[in-house]
Amino acid sequence: MKKTLAWLKSIVHWLVEWRLFCFAFLVVAAPAGFIVFVDASETVIRITGMLLQLLGIGTVAWGIHITRKEFGHPSVFAVWRKRLSRFPPFCGRLVTGSAHITLSGGGTVSARGYGSLSAGPNPTIEARVQALEENLKLVNDRVSQTQNEMDREFRKQSDTLKQEQQVRADEDQHIRAKMEATETGGLHISAMGALCLFVGVIMSSVASELAMWLK
Repeated sequence: MKKTLAWLKSIVHWLVEWRLFCFAFLVVAAPAGFIVFVDASETVIRITGMLLQLLGIGTVAWGIHITRKEFGHPSVFAVWRKRLSRFPPFCGRLVTGSAHITLSGGGTVSARGYGSLSAGPNPTIEARVQALEENLKLVNDRVSQTQNEMDREFRKQSDTLKQEQQVRADEDQHIRAKMEATETGGLHISAMGALCLFVGVIMSSVASELAMWLK
């Protein structure tokens, strides 16, 4: 009993995976069974073929709609409705508009200053040496400060670059997943449409021959 339930459960999962193809098969098999067992006249076969062809074309439109919706584009009907709304009337219409532009000039200015010690008027050798030592300390401090600022800016730019790379990688992965889902989903829809078109073209093209063969 458990094996039977597991087998039936696996069949249900298999049917879910192939639901579109199974639906297309039922759509084709139902009118075909009606033609074979109920009415095999040429008119019925031709009309059934035409309906299957229209259904196949409808699946193509459905696939286009799903693809546009997946990538955030408006539907084809919305695009055409918007274009028709822009159709110029016979008498024309007066279009007025106004614009307001504000120009603002601004910028960022940075400045840096430094000072130095002087040995004074008529300095002695000891005063000059002391002034040189103090100025050397100031230069070392400025160099250290500049180096620290450069290190901080480098770390900031490096962190920004890493974040940008991560964002781009996530966007690429999202786009890749969306394209894969769109393509694989579209294959099932295209297969369903191809099956309907295949049977519909045969019924519409050789309706008289099929009617004579089924009698």
